[in-house]
Amino acid sequence: MLDAHAVRVADCHLARPDLNVSIAYGRVRKMISLVERDRGGHPRRVEWTDDLTVRLARGTSVPALVRYLRAAEAEGARRSDVLAVLTERFALPFDDARLAMDRVRGGAVRAASGNPANQPDPVTDPLAWTSYRLALGLPVDDGDPGPSPEERAAAQALLDGARRGEPTRGTEDVAVALEVARLAVASPERDRIGFHLLLQAATALSVAAEACIARLGQQPCAEEGSQEWVDGVALAAAARQVTAEFAARPDPELEERGLDLVGRIVTRLLGQCHAFVGRAMIESARCALRNGAPDRAAARAEAVVEDFTMLLDHFEVDDPFDEDIIAVGYLRAAVDLLIEVRGGSAELDALRHRIEEVLAGSSID
Repeated sequence: MLDAHAVRVADCHLARPDLNVSIAYGRVRKMISLVERDRGGHPRRVEWTDDLTVRLARGTSVPALVRYLRAAEAEGARRSDVLAVLTERFALPFDDARLAMDRVRGGAVRAASGNPANQPDPVTDPLAWTSYRLALGLPVDDGDPGPSPEERAAAQALLDGARRGEPTRGTEDVAVALEVARLAVASPERDRIGFHLLLQAATALSVAAEACIARLGQQPCAEEGSQEWVDGVALAAAARQVTAEFAARPDPELEERGLDLVGRIVTRLLGQCHAFVGRAMIESARCALRNGAPDRAAARAEAVVEDFTMLLDHFEVDDPFDEDIIAVGYLRAAVDLLIEVRGGSAELDALRHRIEEVLAGSSID
C-alpha cells in the first residue's frame, strides 16, 4: 500500500484528458511501473494499466451501479452502507468498490468542467463516462442484464420438476441456479410444494458453486474481480436468502445446512477477504447457538479469534482498509459470543479492550 493510501490526485479540469491520473486508496491505474511495499514491508514491483473497468454481478449493469452511487451521494448515505451494496449487490471486491466511487465522482467533476475534451473514454473508463453523461442529462443505454430466455426456461423447468415431486436436480450454470433461487424465494407457495422449491434452489446453488470451485483447480480461492469471484458473491447471497426461508419455517437442521453452504462458497471462492469470511463464520456460530449447540458455536467463534487477531497488528503500523475494519467488527462479535457461552476471562477481556481501542480510532464513515 502506498503511504497514506497513496497520494490522492483528484480529477481536474484538464484540456487533455489523457493526462488525467486517478490515484485512490492504494490503487493506481496508469501505464507506469513503481515499487510498492506490502504490509510486511517487503517491496514488490507492480505494473499498472490504464484499464478502469470492473466486472459486475450477473443481473446488474454499469448504468445501474452509477445511478446507485449518484443517488447514495445525493442522500448522504453512510460509506459502510454504500460499501455493503457495492460488494454484495454488485459483487465488487473492495478495491473495485473504492475505484467505482472514485470514477463516478470523477465523471461528475469532468461534466461540471463544461469542457467536452474532458469526456472520459467509454471503453477504458466506463464508470466515469456513464457518470459524465448522466450528469449532463445525456442518454445511457441500460440494456437487459437479466438472465436470457433460455436460462429462465431452464430454471423454470427445474422448479416445475420440484412441484411435481421429482428429486431435486443440480445445474452447473450459475445464471440458472440464481434464477431458480430467486423464483423459489419469491414463490407465494408456503406448503409442501414451497418447501420442495427451496430444496431445489439449495441443490442448484450447491452444484453451481461446486462447479465454480472446480474451475479454480489448485487455486486456494478466486481471483478478486474474476467471474468466479462475482459468481461466488451472488451464490452466497442467494444461499443466504434460501437459508432465511428455512429458518422462518422453522427448520434448524436445514438452516444450519444452508449456512454451511454459504460458508463453503465464501471460504473456497472468497476466502482471501476477511470481511466475507468473518460474516459467514459469525452467522454460522450464532445459528448454532440459537439452535442449542453452544459448544459448536464457541468452536466457530474460536476459529475467528485465532485467524483474525493478527489483523489488529496491521492497525498499529498502517492505515486500515475498509474490509479490515469490517473484519475486526466480526472479531469483536466472536469474542462477545465466547464470553456469552463460556464467561469472561483475563485473556478475552484484554482482547476485547484492544479491539475497542482499535475500532475507536478507525471508521468507515
